[in-house]
Formats: sequence, C-alpha cells, structure tokens
Amino acid sequence: MSTQTAVQDDILNQPQIYDPYEYALHDNPYPAYKDLRDKYPLYYNRKHDFYAVSRYDDCLAVLRNFKVFINSKSTTLEKEVIPGVLPFLLAMDPPEHTRLRHLMVDQFRPQNVAPLEAMVREMARKLLAAHADKGKIDIIQDFAAKLPMAIICKLMGVRSDDEDMLRGWTDDIVHRDDGSNAITEVNIAGTQQLLGYFETMIQGRIARGETGDDLVGQLMEFEKADKLSHIEVLGYLFLMAIGGNETTTKLIGNFTYQLWDRKSERDRLVADRSLIAGAVEETLRIDGPTQMQGRETSQPIEMHGHTIPAGSKVAVILTSGNRDDRHYDDPETYKIDRGAKDHLGFGGGLHSCLGAALARLEGRVALEEMLDVMPDWEIDLANAHRMHSAYVRGYTHLPVTFTPRSPQ
Repeated sequence: MSTQTAVQDDILNQPQIYDPYEYALHDNPYPAYKDLRDKYPLYYNRKHDFYAVSRYDDCLAVLRNFKVFINSKSTTLEKEVIPGVLPFLLAMDPPEHTRLRHLMVDQFRPQNVAPLEAMVREMARKLLAAHADKGKIDIIQDFAAKLPMAIICKLMGVRSDDEDMLRGWTDDIVHRDDGSNAITEVNIAGTQQLLGYFETMIQGRIARGETGDDLVGQLMEFEKADKLSHIEVLGYLFLMAIGGNETTTKLIGNFTYQLWDRKSERDRLVADRSLIAGAVEETLRIDGPTQMQGRETSQPIEMHGHTIPAGSKVAVILTSGNRDDRHYDDPETYKIDRGAKDHLGFGGGLHSCLGAALARLEGRVALEEMLDVMPDWEIDLANAHRMHSAYVRGYTHLPVTFTPRSPQ
C-alpha cells in the first residue's frame, strides 16, 4: 500500500465527531473541537463531504490563502445555494471583492462608526428601561435581538415598524434542520422576502425621485454612477441585514452567559468599567457567534499529509482556532483582561468582517448599559433556547432575573 493510499484510508476512517448540522453539537461543541485539534487537525466528514481545519495557524492560513480557498464558489458547506441569492461581498474573490469592499469600507471604519455611540446608547437604555422595575428580561428577545437590528435599520433607512419583520426573515435564512444541510422552503422564503423588501424600498425611492443620505441611498448613488450593478446593491443590503443583526445579537447573549458563568469576572467589570471592551473581545475569542466559515478549494492542496482535492468544501472552525493551546495560554478559561486582539472572531484575511467596529461598539455599549441596570443577573437555563445553525452559535431565548430598580 502506498503512503498516499494509507493517508487516504486514514482520513476516510476517522470517527465522525464533528457534524455542524447536528443540534446535539450546538449546546457545547468545544470538546469536539479539542478532539479535532489534538487528533484530527485535518478532518473529513463523510456524510456531508467536507474537510475541516481547527487549529489556529491552519484556520488563519486558510483565511489568508484566498487564491486556493475561494469564496466565490462557496462560503458555506452546502452543495446547493439558496435560490435567488444575489452576488454579495462575502461570496466574492478579487478583483470583484476588492471593488465592492473599497466602496463601503470607509463607512465602517472605527472613526466613522464612533459618532453612532450616542444613538446606540439611547436605544439600549430605552430597551432596558422597559424591564428595569420588573427584575426580569429575556435578554435576547427583549434586548439583544432588537438593538443591532434597530441600528442597522436606522442606518439603512428602514422603517422602525418593519424591524421585527426583517429580523424574522434573517433568522429564517440561517436556520438549518437537525442533521441536515439541505436548503429548505423556510430558507428560500426568507431570502425572497428580504430581497423583495429592499427591491420595493429602492423602487419606491426611484418613483419619488430620491435616494436619501443613508446606506441605501449611498448604494443607489453608486449604481447611478455605474460603480455597482443593481443586483450588487441588493446583495450588499442582504449582507448588511444579516451581518448587522445575527452575529451581534448572539454576541450579546454569549457574553451574558459567560459573565454569569464566571461571576468573578463580572464583579471585576462592575468595579472597573475600563475592562468592558476587553470582555467583549474575550467573548469573541472563546464563544464567538461566528463559529465556522466555509471555503472551496480552487486547486489541490496538501495539509497534514493529505491532499485536499480541487472543488472540496472546507470548514474553517474559527472558535476552535481561538481555543488552541498552541497559540493561547490557558485558552479554555474566560479572562476579560486577556487582551487577545488577534482572535478569529471576525474572521481574517481579505474577508475579515466589514462591520467589526460597529459590532464592537454595540457590544461594549450594550454591556455598559446592562451593568447599570442589572449588575447581578441570574440566568434561567431551563427556559433558555439556542438557535440552530452550522455557522452561528447563540441563543434565541435567554431569560434572566435581577434585582429590580426604578427605570431612569
């Protein structure tokens, strides 16, 4: 038997310990991630026919090697795509990706996002004040799901009455059934409704002879100047609606859990607010909402003694990389002053999250305001529920109780 055949047999005979579509994995995937890092750094899932990398250095290498691990064929592991999805930034490679990212990158730089803090804080206070005297809140449904969607809708010029509707569609788009990577009617309907909403919004502005000075208006002006096609405008809005909602919502829920599970760290935040930004970063590292991203190989490439064929799906397990003890000391421990700015919570390489500065701002302000209103929260885990997605990890319901106080 040749060495290559032996390696092939070895990878095909690996135990099937990582299936991102199985609901049972979603509650606590981290033991499985450790097994992957320690025993199977290049993993092959036979059921869904994809490879996976789980160590920090491997994840970063894949993210940076955009010529071999491409986005334009796939940013997911599914064999099929949701019908009707239009070209969008994350699903592009250079030079198209470079052109589209360059158009909007300035809007999301930290210095340009910073002036939004007053609006974010006002909204966070308003949402929390409605529950302050009750001593209980579903931190997802009543706060974390509303805050980022309200902000991104404000930036896009979406009516506030439509925020819940858009959030429901984005939830439908990312949902997957237990153990399956098949595209469902729910995924398709959510996509069609979200894109249809933005198309109607744009056509209404055109009929009124206006564009507006919000993000939708800016994209419409780019289209008028032939810098974007119409479907690229819709693709941008599609990405901003999902990216501006799902991940930040789950980030807030995840640090709510982590700081309850490690109350000593929460006590440190109550005593020293300068540590809050660090708590957001540590949550992104150890329990980030974006657990995994997909890529597809444009050509064969060797990793860990095995050749991944061209056209293969590859899972980049970001949060596994963030817990790699080859890169971080004591990585399984939540430390708000760790200061790990090189984590993979926002991806990496060309496709690092465009909205990272906004997510950091929203996370920091949300935590500051939560500590003002409910510094002693307890979680009702019996009634907590997780979302089910291969890519995003977090809660859909997270009921908490706290000492009631008069709303300000």
